[in-house]
Amino acid sequence: MKEEHDSNNPRKVGAKHININFFWFLIIILTSIILSAVITALSLEAGNEKAVNVGTDTRSEFSKLYSVYDTITDNYYDDVDKNALIESSIQGMVEGLDDPYSEYMNNEEIASFEESVSGDFEGIGAEVMQEGSRIIITSPMRGSPAEEAGVEPGDEILAVDDEPVEGMNVQEAVQLIRGEKGTDVTLTLVRNEGDPFEITITRDTIHIDSVTYEEVDGVGHISINRFQRGTNDEFEAKLNEAAEADIEDLIIDFRNNPGGLLDEAVGMINQFIDEGETVLYLEENGGERKEITAPGPSNENTDDFNLYIMINEGSASASEVFTGAMDDLTDVTIAGTESFGKGIVQQTIEFGDDSLLKYTDTKWLTPEGNWIHEKGITPDIRLVNPDYYRVEMLGPDEVFTEGISDETVPSIKVALDTLGYAVDDFDESYDKKLTKTVMKFQADNDLEQTGNVTGETATAIMSELRTYINENDAQLNYLVDYINGDYTRPEIEEYAKEHAEILEMQKPEEDDSEESSEESPDEEDTEE
Repeated sequence: MKEEHDSNNPRKVGAKHININFFWFLIIILTSIILSAVITALSLEAGNEKAVNVGTDTRSEFSKLYSVYDTITDNYYDDVDKNALIESSIQGMVEGLDDPYSEYMNNEEIASFEESVSGDFEGIGAEVMQEGSRIIITSPMRGSPAEEAGVEPGDEILAVDDEPVEGMNVQEAVQLIRGEKGTDVTLTLVRNEGDPFEITITRDTIHIDSVTYEEVDGVGHISINRFQRGTNDEFEAKLNEAAEADIEDLIIDFRNNPGGLLDEAVGMINQFIDEGETVLYLEENGGERKEITAPGPSNENTDDFNLYIMINEGSASASEVFTGAMDDLTDVTIAGTESFGKGIVQQTIEFGDDSLLKYTDTKWLTPEGNWIHEKGITPDIRLVNPDYYRVEMLGPDEVFTEGISDETVPSIKVALDTLGYAVDDFDESYDKKLTKTVMKFQADNDLEQTGNVTGETATAIMSELRTYINENDAQLNYLVDYINGDYTRPEIEEYAKEHAEILEMQKPEEDDSEESSEESPDEEDTEE
């Protein structure tokens, strides 16, 4: 009764008395502690996020990087270029991906990258190649500063602004020749074994057409050399030109095309495919797919073409995007050899200091969901190039003479046989018959008749072979003969195979420029 009384009769008027059960008191205390911990954790997390945003990232995986950087900058015996350390660490991080298509580029490298996607550069406008140790101009571009200055095909470059090019490779020579628009460069040239002379050329902006068109025995032939800005517009113009000429059979040639801008490939597919139709899929690392569709109406001029696509081991990336889409969506016939097999796409990010990161971010798949990476696209008609496309380099410093046995000798025999000097066998033996054949070649080219392949003889063989290849596109001729009904599919495949049984065929290796070539292996060429 006393407890009840006390509870009903407060001791002090105007004051509240609260009687709390001990169990609930503990619950309240524990809840307060937990809430305080959660609020504190959230505050710390928010604080860490703010620290990251202001550049003081404290993630543990960077602790070693910071330690190395601090050790070098504090203790290295000489002055340290801190920016160079940071740049090289970024380079190393990207190289750690072990991805030939991902790269970090500085200002100078970005300039070259922009040239590759725009087709524009500043120079004299001439195609240059390397023959052995010589740098040769194969052709000045039409209307270029080089042509207007009087440069002719076959001119050998001895020096650039009085700096000899002897011992340089073609890339090193090109870097000397290129320069800012409006500046002059003086080339020391020799023509047809005459005396050296100089030509001064004013550099200009040069545009490389990515699309060319010709008719071969009534068949239209559009060659796509690269996917750069404006390629689709050039392609559309050539398609319309072929349609206006009433061409029925049309070859689209992607041989040795390393790819380029994906948007240009999508636009080219759209020339044949109606708006809204799927042309490829992009798949992210989580497996999520993004559908890429044709953005506009197709080109009515393409409706009546019988389409053929040519590919080879050097056809990669955007070339394969186009070929794969057309293979899935149309009744196109694909000819040549297996394509390279690059089924991934790169993204670029520019930074405030004008550097750029290019990295692989997605796979691409054909409209039917096929991923061709490291497999390539298999042609419907297999047309391998003849043996003379695989001739090994004949360097002017090497000596091949009667009595030796060497793995390069079959290349010598194939080259001479191709140039019209009949060879009976193609083994590795340099016999008397080969000596006589070489002497006949030397006599026809006003060279000393030693019977040995070295020096000027080696250079002359390779130069004439290069000219022959440029004037006789074997794979293209095979396909045109098939289209015109001269051979059935089995017959043309067998014909091509019979002419490619001496020298081994090899698939080109990956490289970070995304380029590959099936040209004669002793020669490199470029434009500048």
